Amino acid sequence: MTVIYPDAHAGRHLKATATWAAVLAMIFMAGCNGGKFGLGSPANPVVAARPDPADVKVPAPLHLLLPKAIRIHPFTGTRTFDEAGGVKGIDVRVEALDAYGDATKAFGKFHFALYQHKADSPSPRGPQVATWEEDLLTPEKNLVHWDSITRAYAFKLQWYQAIPVGQKFVLSIDFASPFTPRRFAERVFISGQ
Repeated sequence: MTVIYPDAHAGRHLKATATWAAVLAMIFMAGCNGGKFGLGSPANPVVAARPDPADVKVPAPLHLLLPKAIRIHPFTGTRTFDEAGGVKGIDVRVEALDAYGDATKAFGKFHFALYQHKADSPSPRGPQVATWEEDLLTPEKNLVHWDSITRAYAFKLQWYQAIPVGQKFVLSIDFASPFTPRRFAERVFISGQ
């Protein structure tokens, strides 16, 4: 049977949604059956205890839909999060990209580190300024941070110190998941831009 979609974009969106629904259903169903890659499966205590990255084997072709890279989205920058101007920080957008280079969901833990920029050096990282962690292994937490418009994760990393406008910083992100090897991204940005 052939399905005709109103336009190519709607068809691609429906296909992507159906694919992710199938992936999540298989993962959770395997957990109920004591499968090899089920989260929290009593039959698999190693998995239930939050395994090391890439310990959970996802079968082909589903492994192609897992994050192969992460990228810091260009919308990332310093922001004020309340109208009074008291809560400041970094509005971070992170894209997880699958084997096809398309945006995908990422179940795992994000570790963020902010460094001062070190000019005229092979490594731009200066002294560490702050760190944050966000655990997105549960579907509920994952959904809270997902922005369907930019197809990226949004994190409001609060920082109560004054952020001087025009200062360079290095943002480093480490993504660890039981489904994939660790992924890294780094970006130099100027506060206030």
